[in-house]
Amino acid sequence: MVAVQLIFAYLCWQVATRPPTATTARRFWRTLTVTGLLFALGNALGVAARFGRASPSEPILFGSSALIVVGIALAGWAMIAYPLNVHGRARMRLRLDVATVMCAFAMLAWHVVCEPDGIPPGNIGQLAVTVLGCAVALIAVFGAVKLLISGMAPFTPGTAVALGAGVLLGALTYFNLLNMGAGDAQTLQATQLASAFLLAVAARVQYLQMRTWPSGLTIRPRPAYSRPPYVAVAATQLLLLLELRQEGLTVRGWGMLLIPVAVVVLVMIRQNMAYTDNVRLLHDLDDSMLQLRHHEQRFRSLVQHASDLTLLVDAQGTVLYASPALQDLLGVPPAQAVGRPLAEVLRPDDTSAVDHLLADVSAGSDTGVRRQLLAHHVDGSRRWLEALATNRLDDAGVSGVIINIRDVTEARVLQDQLHHEATHDHLTGLPNRALLNERARRLLHDADQATRHVAVLMLDLDDFKAVNDELSHQVGDQLLVVVADRLRQCVRPTDTVARLGGDEFVVLLIGTTTAGAAATARRILETLSSPVMIDGHQVYARASIGVAVGSVEQFDALLHDADLAMYKAKRDPDGAGLHIIDHTTAWTPPTARAAEPS
Repeated sequence: MVAVQLIFAYLCWQVATRPPTATTARRFWRTLTVTGLLFALGNALGVAARFGRASPSEPILFGSSALIVVGIALAGWAMIAYPLNVHGRARMRLRLDVATVMCAFAMLAWHVVCEPDGIPPGNIGQLAVTVLGCAVALIAVFGAVKLLISGMAPFTPGTAVALGAGVLLGALTYFNLLNMGAGDAQTLQATQLASAFLLAVAARVQYLQMRTWPSGLTIRPRPAYSRPPYVAVAATQLLLLLELRQEGLTVRGWGMLLIPVAVVVLVMIRQNMAYTDNVRLLHDLDDSMLQLRHHEQRFRSLVQHASDLTLLVDAQGTVLYASPALQDLLGVPPAQAVGRPLAEVLRPDDTSAVDHLLADVSAGSDTGVRRQLLAHHVDGSRRWLEALATNRLDDAGVSGVIINIRDVTEARVLQDQLHHEATHDHLTGLPNRALLNERARRLLHDADQATRHVAVLMLDLDDFKAVNDELSHQVGDQLLVVVADRLRQCVRPTDTVARLGGDEFVVLLIGTTTAGAAATARRILETLSSPVMIDGHQVYARASIGVAVGSVEQFDALLHDADLAMYKAKRDPDGAGLHIIDHTTAWTPPTARAAEPS
């Protein structure tokens, strides 16, 4: 037994010195280490009291018992003093539950210590040891019950089973000291040895389970009610019935009758506290429900009177809810939208845009997905809508995708207008130099092999300054508008006509040949040669055109060469206003071309 208790002390020290152990658990297991040493020392003295003697030495045996009692008290104090971090009414409820359970153990101790007639036994020493043992055992049991009911302990659940069994077995031993005779010594020693062995097992289990619980603590939420107090009530009633049946109302019976009365009183107080807590809880619940109802009404009012549309759709895109703003936004009653696909409700120009929106938001974006859609009103008009979709499929209270939509038609029209003004000539409506370069870059990335050859036509009106000087700038502006319209008529829809400024125009022909570009240039010259009447004046729009043909990768060089060809056409009286530079067979880089003599 001494060896087992020394092993118990060593195992407790191992747990206390394990690095991840929490401070409160480390303090508890250090105390158990001291307890194990006291048990081992006490039993060693017990061996010494009997060694080589016919009868044990009374002083040494008393010291042995004292050490064991101190060890038990120290273990009980470690459990009693363990901090639970419970405050207010919760602490009071815990105390009542523990007191109810302890009454059952006190009743058991009274039954063991007290004789039926109330007369103490002749062996006063044995009575004193039994009373002291029971008191110390009750202290240890009190600490264990407190930790059990509170749900917070400095050991793991597996350790609690072995530790509780060891404490309970040791306590029962002291409860029955008076009832044991001389022939029960071996039973007493075997029980004590089993208790010591269970304590050692508990320490080893704690060390092993700390791989899963590094802190060594058990912390679980305490339930609203505890079962141990009700078990204690049943146990006290059963003990009372057994006592009355066997002995009647003896001195011991009266004591066992008073304890169940105390248990009933404690239970009544506990139930009254529970009733008070329930009343307070119901009152708080009523206040919370009232506040929730106010919040719901406020939210419903905000949604129903908001100008923005709120939709709730499922993972398949079916509308589950539509706010009243749908009627004003698209002319669709909200009730008719429920159960229909989102694309059918919004009726966008591009149905795939709605599918892409739902696919992107279902992919798991935390910040939401924002898109602009061109939708149709029931009256036939088109509306630009900005949709913000947020994934709430995993939210049990929503279970869908929330889509907030607002009408951005005016902003989109203004944006398109500003973009048009930034990329088009305000007089003729033709693209300007910026848009021409943008289309050339897009063509460079998107063109296939059949459209990689392009032609750049640089056009300049002849004697345009004379028109402005002699007939006014207003006539000159109208002439530029006429020229722009005639240029549009001479090219294909895929070609681009741009105005660079003044009387300079550029035509970009896509997927053409040198012969095709020449034919288009002659058609333009022929079309412009027809006179036009402006404010009673017959005006001729004669022009000179420079043409450069080559690959789309040479666009900047082609633009430069077309400008050079235009000036050559102006200076060449026999060129009929047209000069062509062909780069489809061979192309000289601009740096080498600049070094050639003009």
